[in-house]
Amino acid sequence: MTRDRTVAAMIAAAGPALALPAFFHEAVPFWVAGLPLLAGIWARTPLARAAAMAGWLAVPAATVAVGLAGIGYEQVIVWPAAVAAVLALGFLATVLGISTVTFAVTLVPFFPASPLVVLADALPGLGLAGLGIAALCLAAVEPLPRRRAPLLLALVGLLAAWKLQSPPPGPSAWTAIPEPIGVTESGRWRAVREVLPEGGTAVLGEAVFRDDDQAAIDFWCRVAEARDLTLFVGVTETRGPTDRGAVWRLDRDACAPGGRPAVAARAWLGIPGVTGAWLPMPDAVSGTADPDFLVCLEGFLPWSWARLALTGASRNAVVVSNDGAFGTLPVHVMRRKAAGAMAALVGRGVAHAETGRTVLVRAQGERE
Repeated sequence: MTRDRTVAAMIAAAGPALALPAFFHEAVPFWVAGLPLLAGIWARTPLARAAAMAGWLAVPAATVAVGLAGIGYEQVIVWPAAVAAVLALGFLATVLGISTVTFAVTLVPFFPASPLVVLADALPGLGLAGLGIAALCLAAVEPLPRRRAPLLLALVGLLAAWKLQSPPPGPSAWTAIPEPIGVTESGRWRAVREVLPEGGTAVLGEAVFRDDDQAAIDFWCRVAEARDLTLFVGVTETRGPTDRGAVWRLDRDACAPGGRPAVAARAWLGIPGVTGAWLPMPDAVSGTADPDFLVCLEGFLPWSWARLALTGASRNAVVVSNDGAFGTLPVHVMRRKAAGAMAALVGRGVAHAETGRTVLVRAQGERE
């Protein structure tokens, strides 16, 4: 029993110790964060499984709590809720196993921390079906007796070999440029205007303005008209008690008298009660624009990437985001890694337009 507790404690500590650099440091491979989960499967004891699942969830849960607190939710609510979620899923892993809990949380469409995303980083060329098969193989190995160790080693070796032979994603026509810094929002907007290409296409980040901000619409329409731009800009649309992320297309036609902005994309999934509902949202728009867009949280979600892959279009994806609520926490690194893993899995390139950080530009005539 003492040995089991020691092993579980080591696995629990390894969870956040490996997740922090894997999620937030650009040079550390994303799949490193999943190693404690494999250790929990290997150790086989209920305590080790709980430690592995709780250790894996600790960093994502803390990140979500920071973000919710950053947009005004009471810390006395979000932090206990985050701790309760980690403990509850860790307990479920003792009863059901790591693989079963992984499948269960992935079935929640808006759950942003599915271990399948990290597994996808080890299988970039295998596709969605291959990811499911690999996950089922791990699930089959988990309940076997201790002699399953060679099977687990063989499976991990195959995954590593596949990682080495997978092709790199194709090049993107988008160029990411740092978003200029301004003292005020209007000053930043004017600075952004000056770096946008004449006659080309540009993508700004998420939640640049609200859909009822006519002054902002007029400003960006003037930019699109003056520079003959096709401008994709993230807009917060009000939907009753919640907000919903969208991407509007502004150009000379849309901004002309009598014209109106076209909706290039509208989020399908979001945070329930904050930027979405408990189920996928109706009237979502995607797969009709050049490029395909994912909004904020969708960059993390297997369901969003699967939906994009099933549209049949082969265009690369752009993730628009705004991480202002997270302060100095580099959530953009974690999003880029998660989105990169899923994009490689479905055979697409991905680019990022991040409010306050990056703007995407493309010269006239260039397409994905």
